[in-house]
Amino acid sequence: MKEPKEMKILIIDDMPNMVRTIKNMLRHLGYRHTAEAGDGLAAWKILKNDTVDFVIADWNMPNMTGIDLLRKVRLDESLKDIPFLMVTAEVAEETIAEAAETEVDGYIIKPFVAKTLEEKIQKILERRNSPDEVDTCLKLGNVYANSGRLEDALKEYEKALKVRPNNARVYCAMGNAYQQRGEIDEAEKAYRKAIGISPQYLKAHESLAWVYEKKGEKEKAIKSIKEAVKISPKNPDRLIKLGKALLNTGRREEAKEAFDQAVKIDPDSAAGRRIEIGEAFLDMGMAQEAEEVFQRVLGADPNNIEIYNRLGVALRKQGKYRVAIGEYKKALKVDPEDENVHYNLGRTYVQAGMVADAIKEFEESVRLYPDFEEAKIILQTLKEKEQLFKHETR
Repeated sequence: MKEPKEMKILIIDDMPNMVRTIKNMLRHLGYRHTAEAGDGLAAWKILKNDTVDFVIADWNMPNMTGIDLLRKVRLDESLKDIPFLMVTAEVAEETIAEAAETEVDGYIIKPFVAKTLEEKIQKILERRNSPDEVDTCLKLGNVYANSGRLEDALKEYEKALKVRPNNARVYCAMGNAYQQRGEIDEAEKAYRKAIGISPQYLKAHESLAWVYEKKGEKEKAIKSIKEAVKISPKNPDRLIKLGKALLNTGRREEAKEAFDQAVKIDPDSAAGRRIEIGEAFLDMGMAQEAEEVFQRVLGADPNNIEIYNRLGVALRKQGKYRVAIGEYKKALKVDPEDENVHYNLGRTYVQAGMVADAIKEFEESVRLYPDFEEAKIILQTLKEKEQLFKHETR
């Protein structure tokens, strides 16, 4: 374990003055090794290619925010344990909730002085290096749970509860272990207990929503997701999940509102969000809505072959075969040798009753990809029908 003053600290902020200020504070406090990045994307490259022991990141930055970077860090096996101090200009409840759900180690409010920064860093390091008994049991229990040793995991969680009976994190972890064992009712009890102790605990609300979905209690699932959205309204993935749940109960307008909000919150990932939304509409038989979404994506990215394919599906489901044919032909101008486009165009010709044109497209698809079994089967069937028709009309 490195001595604290020998740590390499990554400072991330899009304001150069703020970077210099934090760097000078750290130097004054005795921290000599630092690295700098102007946004989350640049920081991510440093984290993946260099050794960093501690991160100080601004919340709001272009390209990738501090909170989005933290999410990526916590999901990366090699980086997930890096201590992370978030710098924010606000103390709104939703900001604190969003930071907590991503397992931030601490946050500091602008403006701050060197003494406050030093206290925050020391507190984080002390908690990391000397976890209390509850944290130790919880961490070991999670290791057991992740390796499938669920009985051992539950024993560790029980030990933790003997030390601190009202710990929401422990109850949530127990719920997850019960969930993995297929004991859904026990999982529900554990998650509800966690929420009773800590009503703002996002992970427990989301986990409870999963339980209700599993039990087929759709309205209760929606209520749990809405509670999570209310606590932390700036999570686009959660809003997409809410939209899908609302679609499943036929509440289309509410679902559209949730989807729209998800896109507004995360404009840099708007295309990917809209594709997911379009697929959700297709799954629910809302082909016209899917068409509108895919058309919007193509407006921003007219060379996206996959979106042409998905748009074609939405059009075919509405019986708009001629329009679908036109879109597939646009896709072939982008890439004339995409076997999937030829295949889908062939299927559309079949649906439009244009068998000769369909045969040409399936032949081209097989030429481009000789192992394309679906195309070969349809092609053989069409040729057999064509021969039979010719024979019957002689």
